[in-house]
Amino acid sequence: MDQEKNEQVIEVKLGSGIREIDDLQTLLKTCLDQGFPLVAISRATKLPEAELQEYLSGSLPSDFSRIEYLNIFLILLLHEKPVSDTYYRDLMDGLTHVFEIPEDTIARYAGVSADELNGFEKSDKREHIERCIAHLFVTFMRDSRFTCENGPWVIEGCGEADQKEENQ
Repeated sequence: MDQEKNEQVIEVKLGSGIREIDDLQTLLKTCLDQGFPLVAISRATKLPEAELQEYLSGSLPSDFSRIEYLNIFLILLLHEKPVSDTYYRDLMDGLTHVFEIPEDTIARYAGVSADELNGFEKSDKREHIERCIAHLFVTFMRDSRFTCENGPWVIEGCGEADQKEENQ
C-alpha cells in the first residue's frame, strides 16, 4: 500500500548580516572563535566532531545534503540574532505553520489575548510575550537525543535507567 510522504519544508531567509564570503569553513571558524565548542555544534547538527574537524580543514563532502543543516544552523547562529525586528515573529510563524499550533493557544500560553499576541511588537508586555514564544519554540524544536533518558550525561539516577539496573 502506497502512502503519501508528508514533508515539511522550512524556508530560511537570510538576514542582512550574511555575506557572500561566508562559506562553511569560515562559518565554523567564526563559531569557534566566538567560543562555541565543536561538541555543541556536533550535538546540534548530528554530525560527528571528527567530520566537523575535516570541514574546518577545508575537506567537504561532495553531497551537499550531508552539510545542509549545518550551514543553516551556523547561519542562524551567527547572523539571525534576536535583535532582528522579525525574529520572534518568525519563531511564532514556525510554531503556527510547522507545528500547527493555533495562535489562540500561543496567546493563552503567554497569558494574553489573541489581539495582543498578534500585535506583540507594540505591546507593553512585549518582552514577556517574546520569552513565551522563544520558550515554546525551543520546547517544540528540542532534540530527543538530549532528554533525560537519552542524554550523553546519563549515568544513573534518571528514572528508567535506575529501574533497568535494578531488574538486571
